[in-house]
Amino acid sequence: MFAASPHVDALREHDLATALIHLKPEQKKRLARRARLRGKSFSQEVRDAIDVYLDIPVESEEELSVLAKQASRAAGRMIRRLDETIAHVDRVLRQMRRKR
Repeated sequence: MFAASPHVDALREHDLATALIHLKPEQKKRLARRARLRGKSFSQEVRDAIDVYLDIPVESEEELSVLAKQASRAAGRMIRRLDETIAHVDRVLRQMRRKR
């Protein structure tokens, strides 16, 4: 018999609902990359992102719109910075390997 993964075991502990969401390809790519970097499943990364979104207090629809735009810009900057850092580390590692 197959051993259950840690993710499957964790899911058994919680009641989860299934939801079909449509993501832009770039959103899916960025979420998948973040999940890998954090050692989490793609689904867990999506749940974590939703939790962060839902934890933001909202007084009005307009405030939510402003907050969402600000968060999107900030997240985009953070992810771009992370991508740049990863690319830099990859370049440095390649240079180090060539010097051996």
